[in-house]
Amino acid sequence: MSESGEKPVGPSGKYSSFPGDPVFADSLPGDQDKGYKPISILAILGAVLGGLFVLTLSGGFGAAFFFGTPWIMSPWVIFWPAFSILLSFFAYTRIKASDNTIGGEKLALWSMQITAIFILCYFANYAGTYFAVRNQADTFVKQWLGIIARGEIDKAFLLTLKPPRPSEESNLRTTFEITYNIAPDPLSKGAYSAFKAKDYVRLIQFAGDTAAKFSLKSASSPVYEMGGYLVRLVYQLDLPDGTIDVAVSALGQESPTGGFKGRQWQVLLDGSGLTQKLKVNEESRKKFELSVSAIEFASKWCMAVANKVWEPAVYGLAEPQNREQIIKGFTPSIPPGLGVVGGAIVQAAESPERQAFLAAAQQLFDGKFVRIGDNFWSDPVMKVGILDLLAKAFRPMTDHTPSAQLTGGSDWIRIENGVVPRYKNVGGKIEFELDCLILLFPKYLVQATFVVVGEEKADQNSPPDWRVKEIVLYRGVSMPVSAPKPGGR
Repeated sequence: MSESGEKPVGPSGKYSSFPGDPVFADSLPGDQDKGYKPISILAILGAVLGGLFVLTLSGGFGAAFFFGTPWIMSPWVIFWPAFSILLSFFAYTRIKASDNTIGGEKLALWSMQITAIFILCYFANYAGTYFAVRNQADTFVKQWLGIIARGEIDKAFLLTLKPPRPSEESNLRTTFEITYNIAPDPLSKGAYSAFKAKDYVRLIQFAGDTAAKFSLKSASSPVYEMGGYLVRLVYQLDLPDGTIDVAVSALGQESPTGGFKGRQWQVLLDGSGLTQKLKVNEESRKKFELSVSAIEFASKWCMAVANKVWEPAVYGLAEPQNREQIIKGFTPSIPPGLGVVGGAIVQAAESPERQAFLAAAQQLFDGKFVRIGDNFWSDPVMKVGILDLLAKAFRPMTDHTPSAQLTGGSDWIRIENGVVPRYKNVGGKIEFELDCLILLFPKYLVQATFVVVGEEKADQNSPPDWRVKEIVLYRGVSMPVSAPKPGGR
């Protein structure tokens, strides 16, 4: 038998010591790589989380397009797809290191890529919406603050109403009084009056358009709520009296029915207010100390009038230089006819001091210091009755005692505490305008401005000798009737 010079060749074409016996590992058949391999659990979890994110985002954008409403998720939602990509990345690196014993490499790779693409799409949409909406809200709110600074309070309140709003050309005051200024009891304010008395509204209004400066400190991410974009902005306001921080919640809405065009913005009063109280400077600190003194004087004067304590009531109306003579002529008894016939009784007084006191008392009882303001609002028919009662309100025989005890006492005339007063100082003559409530039981409620004046003293630590200058009426309505208590009739 002849020997061949050729060496045996294995199935893979490599030389072998024995025929048919493989020597090298790479001589294994290629189809052995296609056997069963377990799929990575991390790859499956990453794909499931990523798929849910993709489906949620696609469904949200599709619904927003179909219904014509924007759709924004919170930026914190990024942790959801980020966790999905992290799981897929761990799965991918583990599969590559497993020497082809674990499956799911393509699943992990595709999951990372598709999820990342949808994240980029979401952030592109979110960033565009965020900056566009925030800039719109900032522009609107700064305009609104400027309107307050110009003293256009009715127009400012109009922008707190949900659109479509009444026309600026209409009688806004009447609309606001009838629709937005109904109070449940005499000592509470309707929405319109409460807005006008807010601290930040008063501070900005009294500062004036040329003095108030607004700078944006922060703005929240836009959130789609109540049918529109809700943004909360915080501003630092530099005023002559100091600085304050004011938060304003603005809501931008579009009408799905075409009731108004474009996106209309509205200030939400419930979400707006001071976040930092006024930080007064040294120049204005003295003013606020004086305001405390003026409010104390006015409150005591109102209490004296309401309780018919005539000495401080008459004293508070008189000029400081006349007070000494007036007090000398004071006696507890007041002639019954004073305030009705007046003049003859004064002239018949037995001494100049007594005449001075009765003359000053006559000024009180006649109510000459009470006047109708230029912006006075009331029902035309009701106005006649209000003025008639006010003409007799300060007379000794008039009684406006309420039928039930009120919070803070039953004084029918009172200063409303906690409201920022208007301050003026012209040549050393100081003037404060305080909010005053006059309750003409049982019929009418009157809101007024109570004006007190005083001269600066050489001693800066001594308050002026305050005097009641006038009471200016700006609103008169019928007396609110409280709702019956539960179980009552």
